[in-house]
Amino acid sequence: MKNQKLVILTVMMFAIATATTVFAQDKKMDMKPMPAMDMGMEKMHKSPHHKMMMAYHHNATGFTQALWDMSSGEAIEDLTLARSAFGELKRSLDRMEEIHQTHMAGMGKMDTAMMEKMKPMMDKMKADRAILKAHVMMLDKSLTATTPDVREVEIHTAVILMRLKKMEM
Repeated sequence: MKNQKLVILTVMMFAIATATTVFAQDKKMDMKPMPAMDMGMEKMHKSPHHKMMMAYHHNATGFTQALWDMSSGEAIEDLTLARSAFGELKRSLDRMEEIHQTHMAGMGKMDTAMMEKMKPMMDKMKADRAILKAHVMMLDKSLTATTPDVREVEIHTAVILMRLKKMEM
């Protein structure tokens, strides 16, 4: 009787494992191949504007990570360094914005079809930048206080870091 239960249990486990494997296939395998990257995007990724923006982006991400690490304890140990990291973060974001504005001004008038195609992406980028700027302003306000609230600094820094990393994708 025990052997029979053991055999039935083994068969059931094998059936469950097989069914789980079939139903839990990696979704990447089911995806259709993506079309080749648009030549305009490829050209954009190789442009000097994009390269400089990415350099400042990495800079901003690094200083945000440093500030987040400083704020993850009970208190910010060295407030001068935290404020310095914030200053570099803000400077990098400002430079990114300047480069973006210069690039957009230099693009000239695009055809209406291209503008319509880019509008959703540009609107999303504008909204993302607005959220990022709001958290930068709140972080600035937090860090200029005599004794900053470490949790508030940590929260704003975490959101900024998340947004910057999202932009990399």
